[in-house]
Amino acid sequence: MKNTKQPLITFCIPSYNSGPFLHFAVESLIPFGDDIEVLIINDGSKDNTGEVADEFAAKYPFIKAVHQENGGHGEGINHGIELATGVYFKVLDSDDWVEHDSMKALLDDIKATNCIADLYICDYTYFQGGREEANRDKRIHFDYLFKGKDKTVAKGGTFKEMREFGYTKNLTLHSSMYRTEILRQSGVHCPAHVSYEDNYFIYASLYLVKQVRYVPVSLYCYLIGREGQSMQNETLFRKYKDFILDGQLVFDAVDVYSIEDKKTRKAVIHHLIMNMVLVILYPKIRGDKESKEAVKAFWKHCKETNPRQYRLVRRHYTVSYLSIPNWLGGRLLAKLAYWLGHKFVKFN
Repeated sequence: MKNTKQPLITFCIPSYNSGPFLHFAVESLIPFGDDIEVLIINDGSKDNTGEVADEFAAKYPFIKAVHQENGGHGEGINHGIELATGVYFKVLDSDDWVEHDSMKALLDDIKATNCIADLYICDYTYFQGGREEANRDKRIHFDYLFKGKDKTVAKGGTFKEMREFGYTKNLTLHSSMYRTEILRQSGVHCPAHVSYEDNYFIYASLYLVKQVRYVPVSLYCYLIGREGQSMQNETLFRKYKDFILDGQLVFDAVDVYSIEDKKTRKAVIHHLIMNMVLVILYPKIRGDKESKEAVKAFWKHCKETNPRQYRLVRRHYTVSYLSIPNWLGGRLLAKLAYWLGHKFVKFN
């Protein structure tokens, strides 16, 4: 008999030319097939990704292979949201994986609390090197957000009951899992063929969150250092326009002054500022005329569409410092900020 209960989590795996390593992501989810669904979104791959996805789908009823024309990582997420039947929606990149015991802990909490949260937060861990030889590198913790000395117990509450986000700790694709209906309510729709759109994806629905749950486990295993990844340094600087496009989507997603709850507004503003920093940082380090003009056009858009929010952003000390003209040391300051970011987060 076919299992008709609603999956607790839909895992969306956008996949492009992922044939050699897709199995790592999918196989980490197979033990939890009774509680989840897995959507492998084959994004017009030119290798055997589609065949690998079809093989998994034929073998496991909770896995679906979805084939689309190439539209990029964001279009894969969009397609996943459209098709998802799970209570929650989680993106898992095709070269990453979930940790078994952590996954069990997350599912246990969802069941124990009867799906009360709009947003789940878990720790995650960077792994350095190729998948076969990956070494544990750095765990990103979020326990500081919640009161209580016992750091092994899951906690929850509203933004009013949480501590404020730390300057170097922001919600990411790896740490966050939204209720599927929250994503649909926000209308989040990622741009096609644009990298780093996950910043917008996480930001656009945050203002709708009422209840947050934190499970103090490292769920997401994030591999960095694989050849061809979008997070390599040279790619980051080359694709600076993508950060600007994503930044505009972030800026336009919600008027922060329309958020009635002050603590929710403060959390949203924190993530708004962090995204604006990315808009400035990479063009500033490039330092050429084209990138300077692109940032200028971005600020013009912000000022014309939402002047009050524009003033809030431009007057924030971080944005102000990074906006210092290059002849006064602005580019040097941006390079220092970039170095410090790598120092604390170990991004590469």
